[in-house]
Amino acid sequence: MTTVAVGCAYRLAVATVARPTSWRDWAVPAALLVWAQAEIWIPGLAFVRGPRVVFCGIAIACCLALLVRRTRPILAALAVCTLLLCPVPFGWYFRSTAQVLMLVVAVFACGRYAKRPAAYLAIPLGSLMVLIESIPDPDQTLAGSWSWSLNSVWIFALGAGFRHERILREQVASAAEARSQAAAVQERLKVARELHDILSHSRSVVVVQAEVADTFLDTDPVRSREAIRSVAATGRGALGDTRRLVSLLRDPDAEMPSSPRPGLDDIPALVDRIRGSGLPVSLDIDSCLPSLSAEGTVTAYRVVQEALTNVLRHAGRVPTRVGLQPSPGALVIDIRNEGNGLGPTPRRGGHGLLGMGERVRSCGGDMTSGPCQGGGFRVRAVLPARDSP
Repeated sequence: MTTVAVGCAYRLAVATVARPTSWRDWAVPAALLVWAQAEIWIPGLAFVRGPRVVFCGIAIACCLALLVRRTRPILAALAVCTLLLCPVPFGWYFRSTAQVLMLVVAVFACGRYAKRPAAYLAIPLGSLMVLIESIPDPDQTLAGSWSWSLNSVWIFALGAGFRHERILREQVASAAEARSQAAAVQERLKVARELHDILSHSRSVVVVQAEVADTFLDTDPVRSREAIRSVAATGRGALGDTRRLVSLLRDPDAEMPSSPRPGLDDIPALVDRIRGSGLPVSLDIDSCLPSLSAEGTVTAYRVVQEALTNVLRHAGRVPTRVGLQPSPGALVIDIRNEGNGLGPTPRRGGHGLLGMGERVRSCGGDMTSGPCQGGGFRVRAVLPARDSP
């Protein structure tokens, strides 16, 4: 038993030296050490049978073991129990409240900090220690010590309860952090989609209008100047929208800038601009469209914008039709162009159709796209109305 105690004390001494301790580690052991020394050396405070210096050394060693109860709880409990049982073979006995509390702290630490299932060793270890230590006690019998030995069960359970509460708090904090990260990712995707739509549309319009200006520069200066003005207007609009997004990226908690966001009412002007770029596009809007959410109106505009931009980029100046029709509890957006069957299919690595689908699904809607039978390409989006479930 002495050899075991020395081995445990050595390992604990190495662990204590290797790891700096805080006041949470040494406050309780320091208080118990002062209490135990008072009981040892002040006459009348406790019953002592045996060399007081031995019990003094045991108390010091137990308190040193308790310094690592948070990082090495099982080793600390084993050391405390072994040290407290060292005087038993010699018939020495020290009836000390401080020593009882040392055992309580060791068992509690196993319940709170030790890994499972090894932590459950603290229950039989504490119970066995109480039974063995009662042998040299003149006022205790082995049969009468059973009730005291069972206290290790609720002491361990109390520590396990604190452990469970800490785990729950960590899980709640982890879930909150995960939700925050997911929200940040969604916000970045939203900004990326918005930026893609703005730059893709404005770039396509600028390229087409620049080609128009170059084509008619000598033969039709009036049309050429109109194309140049369209390039300037498109560039200013894209610059303003880009500044709005950059300000949002700089301060995610700030409110969106006051510049109006596009919606259903802006779709006719969008179609007119696209038509001015040389794309023969027709617009069919029902007079009684359902009311959409704020995000839904922006999504409807961006779907039309991106679809027409894709037609310009991939299919060329082919006849295109844009339709907005009500449906029970929803708005149906249908964009279809004539062509050679290839349609506005994005190149490898493109994000146009992908971004449109993400926008629509984030509003609770659905979108389909693909080549039409006989040629052309079709994009169909269904957005739920504001009052729809």
